[in-house]
Amino acid sequence: MVDEGGQVFKDFLSTHAVLGDRVRLAILATLAAADEPMDFNTVRETLDLTKGNLSSHIRKLEDAKLVKVHKEFVERKPRTTYTCTARGRKELGHYLRNLEDLLRGATK
Repeated sequence: MVDEGGQVFKDFLSTHAVLGDRVRLAILATLAAADEPMDFNTVRETLDLTKGNLSSHIRKLEDAKLVKVHKEFVERKPRTTYTCTARGRKELGHYLRNLEDLLRGATK
C-alpha cells in the first residue's frame, strides 16, 4: 500500500544525491563506522577499490562536506587520512531511515 501522497517516496528522493552511488555509500559507511581516521590504502583495501576509483569518489564526498581529508607527511612520506564529518553522519542516518521506511512499505 502506498502512503497518502507518496511521502515515503518523496522522503527517500530527498536523500543527498551523492549517496545514490553504492561506492560512495560504502566509503561513507566505512568511515562512519571507524573509530579513528582511515588512511587511503586501508580504505582502498577494505573496499577493494582502485586508486583512481577511490580518489574520484572521495573528492565528491569531500566536495559535499560529508568527508574530511587530512594530508600530512610522516617520515617524509605523504599520508592522507579520511574521517566522516558530522554532516556525513547526519546524511547517512537520513539515508538509512528513509531507505528503511521505503522498504518497510514495499514489503507489506
